[in-house]
Amino acid sequence: CGEGAGSVFLLHGVTGSGKTEIYLRAIEAVLEAGRQAIFLVPEIALTAQTVRRVAARFPGQVAIVHSGLSDGERYDTWRRARAGKIGVVVGPRSALFTPLPDIGLIVLDEEHDHSYKQSPPFSAPHYHARAVAEYLMRQNDGLLILGSATPDVETYYRAQQGQLHYLHLPKRIMGHRARINAQAERAQVQPVYRPLAETSPDVLTIELPLVQLVDMRAELKSGNTGIFSRELQAALERTLSRHEQTLLFINRRGHNTYVFCRDCGYIAICPRCEAPLTFHSADDALVCHRCGHQQAQPERCPVCKSPRIKYFGAGTQQVEAAVREHFPSARLLRWDADTASDHRAHDDILSRFMERKADILIGTQMIAKGLDLPLVTLVGVVSADMGIALPDFRAGERTFQLLTQVAGRAGRGLLGGQVILQTYQPGHYAVAAAAQHDYAGFYAREIAYRRELGYPPFRRLARIVFRFPKAHKAQSEAERCAVWLRERLRKLKMTGTDMIGPAPCFFQRVNNHYRWQIILRGPNPADALHTLDTPPGWHIDIDPVDVL
Repeated sequence: CGEGAGSVFLLHGVTGSGKTEIYLRAIEAVLEAGRQAIFLVPEIALTAQTVRRVAARFPGQVAIVHSGLSDGERYDTWRRARAGKIGVVVGPRSALFTPLPDIGLIVLDEEHDHSYKQSPPFSAPHYHARAVAEYLMRQNDGLLILGSATPDVETYYRAQQGQLHYLHLPKRIMGHRARINAQAERAQVQPVYRPLAETSPDVLTIELPLVQLVDMRAELKSGNTGIFSRELQAALERTLSRHEQTLLFINRRGHNTYVFCRDCGYIAICPRCEAPLTFHSADDALVCHRCGHQQAQPERCPVCKSPRIKYFGAGTQQVEAAVREHFPSARLLRWDADTASDHRAHDDILSRFMERKADILIGTQMIAKGLDLPLVTLVGVVSADMGIALPDFRAGERTFQLLTQVAGRAGRGLLGGQVILQTYQPGHYAVAAAAQHDYAGFYAREIAYRRELGYPPFRRLARIVFRFPKAHKAQSEAERCAVWLRERLRKLKMTGTDMIGPAPCFFQRVNNHYRWQIILRGPNPADALHTLDTPPGWHIDIDPVDVL
């Protein structure tokens, strides 16, 4: 396995650079040594595709672990794993706890993904799979591979500081010449975007897909008020005429994102969360995406009785409706939390698309995560700005990662590909860097911002959330804790640790519970919390992945 016991590697490879092949070869070496491996993926939706590829390489040695298994399936896998009858376990973060007798390798694919952190309101322990995996490999003299095209800023910083081994794969690999020629003959296609280049006698590489930024402000000024820019609509027409496949990405489900009265300004909000309700055309209802509350759509404003109710914002359902309007003969699939409620639905949608039973796949962030779709030649990002203005220090990083990952779904096959990003902020550093596939440029801006403001990796965070049915109770509990913490910091002489808050959370009310928070920022803020009693309603999260 290379660099010795307890080694941690960051495998930083652009999308399509062959990271999975490296994982498989590392697994092969571990199995040959008589040990076992765990292959982690961030979402259950990715498990089936990963299992198929791993099982094809190691038939009869692979098991799947995730929350969708029945009790009987879970027990059978647990029993076989403990008996040493399983060589490779594939699954999301919970797969880490499979009782393998001699684990020698853990792979964390898409290591940047925040799904690897178990955070409140999920039950304790609130762990990060990356930290647990590092601990397990130290205890078992094993190897940990952290793989991503867009590494977590903190992970990349550790690599730059020499705290872990860094491997870089800067080129997209098409495959070996014999395989490429066989694929071309079967599909009867030739590359139409960028020519293949030879980096060795047998290995062929291809450039990353071209990314075009479309300024939607200019589209609006020109009179185009639709969802699709003229460039994206023309690209869709070309792709459909060539019988190729398209991904359309918008990170919001539903039809319209809020409902507004044009006379009095009323906005339909959730009575339990105070968040704008989203209109879902399939259910003909307004739905809260935080607690699931549903109510009928209003025909008149409930405040001023005006009939001038307007629906604003776009979600996956509205994108689907717009595609059906412009391209009525196109075959569509939609992949979001409404259409894929369990892992079988995920598998069905993905299988149908890969079998070319649809021309266009419309989806949320699930379609951006590690999927290998070689027949996709066009990726359209309907709104690249969603989430970029959230009051969270990781908002820029999340935007860059999401855009880069979804752009990486294009051009992974012989046909090449292109990406169109629609944005109202083409000059934002995260959007501009994603359009250039420029991780180094993004990292330079992001790390300077983190250093200046004292955010991770330069200081650590601890977050305490106070969640109660009454607003005054959430506030008073937060203020009571703040008094204790100030005295605690003074007593421990933790002068390098500061306290932010108490203050309402950005999402202040969720499912009939009001939320306040305190954030500690310092070299090791958890030191102040060791003796803190946490009564019901208090939730501590060390190294939170967001502060919303």
